Amino acid sequence: MEPTHSDRFVSILDEYYPTWREARAELNELPLTDEAWHE
Repeated sequence: MEPTHSDRFVSILDEYYPTWREARAELNELPLTDEAWHE
């Protein structure tokens, strides 16, 4: 629908996935490598 994360993209997310900001924050807190999962 949108090739970039433009203002239009954000408005579509806001309309269809109102909690996307919380989900993004949660995903951004996850480890990026598998070593962190094996600690």
